[in-house]
Amino acid sequence: MTTSRIPLTIALVLALAACGKDPKASADAARKHFAAHDYAAAQVDLGVALGAFPDDSTLLELHARNALMLGDGVAAGASLQKLPTGKRPADFALLVAEAALMRGKPTDALATLGTDVSASAQRIRGLAMLAQDNRTGAATAFEAGLVQDPKNVRLLAADAKLKLMTGDTAAARTLADRGLAVDGGALDAMIADAMVSTAEGDLARALASYDKAAAGYPGNLTALTGKAGVLGDAGRIDEMEAVIKTIQAGDPDGTVAYLNARVAAERKQWGKVRDILQASEDKLASRDDAVVLYARALTALGQPEQARARLAPLLTRHPENLLLRREMAMAQLAGHDPAGAVATLKVLAHSKDAAADDLRLLARAAKEADDPDLATYEARARFPSPRALGAALTAGDAAMRAGNWGNAIKAYDQIMAVTDGKNPLVLNNLAWAYSQVGNIPRALEYARRAYAVAPDNASVMDTLGWLLVQSGGDRKRGIQLLRAAAQKAPGNQTIRQHLAQAQKG
Repeated sequence: MTTSRIPLTIALVLALAACGKDPKASADAARKHFAAHDYAAAQVDLGVALGAFPDDSTLLELHARNALMLGDGVAAGASLQKLPTGKRPADFALLVAEAALMRGKPTDALATLGTDVSASAQRIRGLAMLAQDNRTGAATAFEAGLVQDPKNVRLLAADAKLKLMTGDTAAARTLADRGLAVDGGALDAMIADAMVSTAEGDLARALASYDKAAAGYPGNLTALTGKAGVLGDAGRIDEMEAVIKTIQAGDPDGTVAYLNARVAAERKQWGKVRDILQASEDKLASRDDAVVLYARALTALGQPEQARARLAPLLTRHPENLLLRREMAMAQLAGHDPAGAVATLKVLAHSKDAAADDLRLLARAAKEADDPDLATYEARARFPSPRALGAALTAGDAAMRAGNWGNAIKAYDQIMAVTDGKNPLVLNNLAWAYSQVGNIPRALEYARRAYAVAPDNASVMDTLGWLLVQSGGDRKRGIQLLRAAAQKAPGNQTIRQHLAQAQKG
């Protein structure tokens, strides 16, 4: 779902009523807020209006629809139950089914839908099947719905998210683009585009889509938490934390808690990570990423056996997941079981695409375990496969050309991990990629390193100079570098443009 829940307490309603707020005016205001997608404000006004007119069917229906947009299936279901039979809207069963789904009752949702095979029903049916971990059934439902209504934005978005879950990013992009073409201002279309962009590594586009969604749907939980997550991916932790603090909604699925734990983890506050995740453990039980983060915190806090106990079921279900193997090996090493760590990582020993960090971890475990194959593992760690390096370089260059800055950063980081870190092209590209996702401090760090290695390279001078101008850190020095770059490469249009803009001031 792309909605959020903001519970309205009885005390708040009474307090507002006590202030003499006119119930009729509140009802009118609620309708205006709903039309403007400000569902939190509408909920407050509806509380006042329903306090005075508890049996008003029009207000009850609006309250139910508004609650659904806030992700509050309990409040929506309560209002729907109060609607008399003769006053129920044509889509009453769909509303009831969606409310049941939001309450975590997919079986009830499916029963309520019955034999309805409309496009709207197929969307809810597919989501209910997803909640039951029936991806095949969900795909069938979504596809059937889109046959009937190929321009149903909510269906297109739901199917795009399912494609992301199955790893088909290309199909997800096609579906997301179709939704944007139908209605680029629809919440589901914008959220789907942001999620697909994140998967593609285009963090700048993802941020723009989440920003647009948050502006058009004030306070939307999915837009705000999505934006916070992308800022975290871009290494902009202070900004990530600032966005989290603006969230006024509740935390029905533990997403806000997980994001707060991510902030704490970036700052190596492992005790805080454990406490945050422990407090929301029930909500986060189905989130593998939260379980991995919890295990990492436990390992850092000297509780590796507890970490292993949490990771073992996940690794059994997903033996192909390299992140899980890495975390399990770290816990095993911390628990003085280097032989177990070797067994966990051994599958990577002959992989042509194994990451350098994982190979070094395997070599470390083998050394501690006195493993007879230590020499082989150490050699692999020292001399990574040319194929892996070539693949990373190709992926990084392709991502740079496509503007997929997140993927570019990942690819070049892999190269940095297995080289001496002094390749000016890689350093310069990392600087530019980080600048494009808004992480200027990290971008300047890499730009300065590139300049230290290749001070006469025009592109390197251009990147550092432009970043110094853009950041305001040393504008005079930045213009000097841009002038030098323009003299060295007079035919480079990008450098000329940067210099012209810098000189305009």
